[in-house]
Amino acid sequence: MVDKRETRKLKEELNESFSDEYITNAGLLVHRLAEIFYEKNNLEGKVYFNDHIFEYCLIDILVDIARLKHFHDISRVNYTKFIAYTASWFLKRKPFQLLEGCDEKYIYVNERFALTLLLQASGCYDEKADYYTEDREKLLSAIGQMFYHLKYRNTNPQTLELFLIGLETGKSVHIENG
Repeated sequence: MVDKRETRKLKEELNESFSDEYITNAGLLVHRLAEIFYEKNNLEGKVYFNDHIFEYCLIDILVDIARLKHFHDISRVNYTKFIAYTASWFLKRKPFQLLEGCDEKYIYVNERFALTLLLQASGCYDEKADYYTEDREKLLSAIGQMFYHLKYRNTNPQTLELFLIGLETGKSVHIENG
């Protein structure tokens, strides 16, 4: 349990780096993305979203970003960093919680959400797009490898940011050579 002094210190740190509007908007954005994921994957009755855990997750995301801004003496972080920190903290805190008796296929629901965030941020995959069969197979293989990484490997924000940068670079090279 976090004591009152620690809570006050975290709140002061956040207020030095972010406006109340930024904190609210960041929370609403991430929460809305979680709601869309929850609805799209028909998780009702199998998984619930724990708002209390989410609040701690959001604090962790913002504190890390505030420290990053301070360390690098920058006023804002880019979207890639924000998503990398968000995905990383979702993997650590696990705000999606399984309901008793649900199918074991939901065990990695937080990892699936993180993967969804990363793919959405990269703009590299659209389920509705009509890919060439060979391209689709390669892409699905790469997504499977990333999901494996999220489940079993080091998922700090830096590795997730590198993943997003790599996807962006690969996309640029493919377009130029395509």
